[in-house]
Amino acid sequence: MYTPKVILLGGDRREVELYRIWQNEGLDVQMIGFEKSPQVNPEDYAKTADLCSADVLITPLSGIKADGTVTALFTTDPPLQVLSYLEMPAKNYLLLTGSAAPAIKASLPARAQPVYTEDNTELALLNAIPTAEGAIQKAMELSDITLHGSRALVIGLGRSGTALARMLQGIGVRVTASVRQNEKAALARTMNINAVPATEIEDSIHKMDFIFNTAPASVLYGKILQRAKKSVIIIDLASAPGGTDFEAANSLGIKAVLLPGLPGKAAPLTAARILSVVYKRMIMEKPNN
Repeated sequence: MYTPKVILLGGDRREVELYRIWQNEGLDVQMIGFEKSPQVNPEDYAKTADLCSADVLITPLSGIKADGTVTALFTTDPPLQVLSYLEMPAKNYLLLTGSAAPAIKASLPARAQPVYTEDNTELALLNAIPTAEGAIQKAMELSDITLHGSRALVIGLGRSGTALARMLQGIGVRVTASVRQNEKAALARTMNINAVPATEIEDSIHKMDFIFNTAPASVLYGKILQRAKKSVIIIDLASAPGGTDFEAANSLGIKAVLLPGLPGKAAPLTAARILSVVYKRMIMEKPNN
């Protein structure tokens, strides 16, 4: 049976839990960038020989930035620089990463077989649930009112937005969805929630007690925020820098938080179980196994 040597390059609590799952399953997994995690055995810190013989390198879902760094919550010297590690495997290897800056993609060694997991529908659908739960948890922590009976605007009805809208509706929130496409407006109708065109947020934002943004674009800028309640809670789930003008929100006295990567914060074990299933399938589908 094919037993690949896997090395995790940085990450957060998801990767720690993934390591523990795979250790319990007897997989060959080593770590880089987890010196501050008490749950990672120092014997499993990857050495040069491990990197040279690696079959699979895995970076966090947040991907590899233009400067060659990745998120590494438990490294002693964050962020973690990974470019040198990508050069070390001596044979063709599978690189699983959320995304990579164009310059990084262009500079990958020929031995690397990259798979960009941000494009994986299965991961996105499964991660939508812990994302939605985490967003609701944070909204409850920040607010002085119950979600039940409140009004909430969900910007974007993609996978995360749809899961979130359904959960909010299930606990008695009066949900409005901001959409750009007719098919998303139709989806909102099938869910029995109100839909407004993205261009008309300004006309309805004053009614909202909560706003959840999932759109990776500037949608909540100063002019629009001026029409919102001072008591509104904004939870921005988009990738950094998010879709909210946080400086404008702060100047208006509005609570607004950016929360990308929520599965790793709200439900790291569930998130790790999802990664384990999807990653193992990708690894077994690797050419030349």
